[in-house]
Amino acid sequence: MKIRCDGFEFDFTNALDVFIFDEKDKLSPNYHGLTHALKAVDLIVELEEEYAFIEIKNFFEPQKYNGNEPFNYLREVLKYKYRDTWLYRWAEQKTDKPIKYICLLELENALNSRMSKEVRKQLPVNAKNTSPRWLSEITAGVGVVNFDLWNIRFSAWPVVRT
Repeated sequence: MKIRCDGFEFDFTNALDVFIFDEKDKLSPNYHGLTHALKAVDLIVELEEEYAFIEIKNFFEPQKYNGNEPFNYLREVLKYKYRDTWLYRWAEQKTDKPIKYICLLELENALNSRMSKEVRKQLPVNAKNTSPRWLSEITAGVGVVNFDLWNIRFSAWPVVRT
């Protein structure tokens, strides 16, 4: 299944479904009626055993995220995009499989690694480590990669720039 989003074309060959989650066209079958109060990830991919929430940030000036303030702002945006999308999907009863959060950011590997650690601190990854009372997990994993690393880590889902 090929899909274009934010300057990239993805090929999710083994997906059961893939769609732009923050669809703006009210006539689209994937329109979710997203409100301005809640954020949304760009893509949702349904696989046999899990879902992938994918957020894409194709920066024009990636170097500006080296500073703490822009970096922290981006971390908060990424956190809320996942949390709010999870709420939408929970309300649709579509949190029945583990969910992995993948952010495709056009940053250097070192910044992506730092961002991945920071976002994992903000989201409860793996319910067993969160609270003994939690029976369900919010996310099964978080990964932050750039274009080159995406094609290495997710070689089954190649991406090209459009």
